[in-house]
Amino acid sequence: MTSALEQLAVLFHDPHVIEVMINEDGSVYAEKVGGALERQAWSLSGADLDAFLKSLGPQADGIGPARPYADMAAVDGSRVHVIAPPLTRRGTCVTVRKRPARRPSLDEMVSGGSLSPGCAGFLRYAVSCRKNILIAGGASSGKTTLLNALASLAPASQRFLVLEDVPELVLPQPHVVYLKTRLRDPKGLPDVGLRELVLNALRMRPDRLILGECRGLEAWDMLQAMNVGHEGVLSTLHANAAREALQRLETLVLTAGFDIPLRAVRAQIASALDIIVFTARFEDGSRKILQVAELTGIELDNYTLAELFAVQERKAGTNAPAQLKPTGTLPRFYELIRLRGGSPPIEFFQNN
Repeated sequence: MTSALEQLAVLFHDPHVIEVMINEDGSVYAEKVGGALERQAWSLSGADLDAFLKSLGPQADGIGPARPYADMAAVDGSRVHVIAPPLTRRGTCVTVRKRPARRPSLDEMVSGGSLSPGCAGFLRYAVSCRKNILIAGGASSGKTTLLNALASLAPASQRFLVLEDVPELVLPQPHVVYLKTRLRDPKGLPDVGLRELVLNALRMRPDRLILGECRGLEAWDMLQAMNVGHEGVLSTLHANAAREALQRLETLVLTAGFDIPLRAVRAQIASALDIIVFTARFEDGSRKILQVAELTGIELDNYTLAELFAVQERKAGTNAPAQLKPTGTLPRFYELIRLRGGSPPIEFFQNN
């Protein structure tokens, strides 16, 4: 009879499994690509869980009252979060985000229905124009997958600095430097957060700065980098809409302790960011882009957003799925390209 630990190993080696969750009662849930989260018919004992944590290596040592939570990486690169008593009621909880063997390209995402060909073409063009792009969405909405796909489109001749909490991105270009944070170190060494990585990366002459997720003190430094000439910056942010992503950026800066007026923060955001992409996860497990907007400035202390692509409402009486369509608005930065003698493509914005 196969033990629970062996069945857990099967989940870890299943290329279709993208997330595994172990609750404090030993129950196990797993999600496969394109599927919903499902409870497994078996459970882990405390001994099984201890054996699993030990298999993660020295980084899992010392999980307990003095160090009740930790983020770590499994041998295969999967992202593992552990939280234990006294922060839980009964036992240890483990959440695993599997690292895919390979991440899909933008063309493969189009084939899978995540976005339209026209939207993909525009995003490809925006990357080539070195626009600063922020990908916003909820948890597990495909932000990192899209980030990896967009970063992979940049020229191979450029130097990339990739900053992450846990290594997830894999770029095909030859000149890539990967940096990761050091938090909750089992040996008691000082934390090194994303802000420290951003400040170091800016001294390493990057052509492209890729920030896996913006969620703290590093928000201000990222905005400053964009505003002093670092172009083509790509990052993700947890938010439920494009406009909400801007408000969340404000909050990250204002709660970081910087003595900066809100109006000045908004001015920095408006001059730094170019494009915001909003992604969402649906009940059937699919991930789709719902909105692409250009940040065009500030008017009466409010951000002005030009929606370029949006999901159109279903027509009454039909079962046709909602589709991502161009809104008919062309990006404002197209005007600057024309003034410089260029001819920006408009076929992306034809109904497709």
